[in-house]
Amino acid sequence: MTSLVQMVQFRLSGLAGSPLQFVAARLAAMFGRTDLPSRSELTALRPATRVLILGFAAWIGLVGVMTLSAVISLELSTVTAPTWFGSRSPAAKASEARAAASFENIVQRPLFSRNRQGFVAAEPAAAPPPPMATLDSGMTLKGVFMSDGVAKAFLITTQNPLGVWVQLNGQIDGWRVAAVTPEHVVLEGQGEKLTVPLHASGR
Repeated sequence: MTSLVQMVQFRLSGLAGSPLQFVAARLAAMFGRTDLPSRSELTALRPATRVLILGFAAWIGLVGVMTLSAVISLELSTVTAPTWFGSRSPAAKASEARAAASFENIVQRPLFSRNRQGFVAAEPAAAPPPPMATLDSGMTLKGVFMSDGVAKAFLITTQNPLGVWVQLNGQIDGWRVAAVTPEHVVLEGQGEKLTVPLHASGR
């Protein structure tokens, strides 16, 4: 109980004194002492020990100052100037425009290019037109189906050797079935007309 009262009295006395005395008392308390070492105690130490203690104290002070300055600069970097603080002068705007123009010159004349010319994308070459497909005229008509308005022709071609049924206006190998009769079919394609008789091939 007595130690608690003494501690409270010590703290109150530290607060009542000057701030420098309060800091000194706090430092002494960190080292387990009631006050800081006196000058006579420091002179009684070996010179190497004194230098070591003073260097250590200076290093602690430098770290504290650097930490404080870093915190202050960090806080100031997050603060933005208000809009009413003033707009930039025309001279500042002109200076920024000149700086941007100089950077544009760097982009146009790159340093690591052999001829110092900017990269120019080559225009894609126009794709050649697809070759005109040749129509197969060697078709064989093997059957015709006509019923209730539905007309189909069974044609055998080079691409379909087994044959395929094609309705009127249907497509086969580039040809369009233009007409279906019981005797023949008429095919049209690329401005040509091909008549294929039943069970035979021909134009």
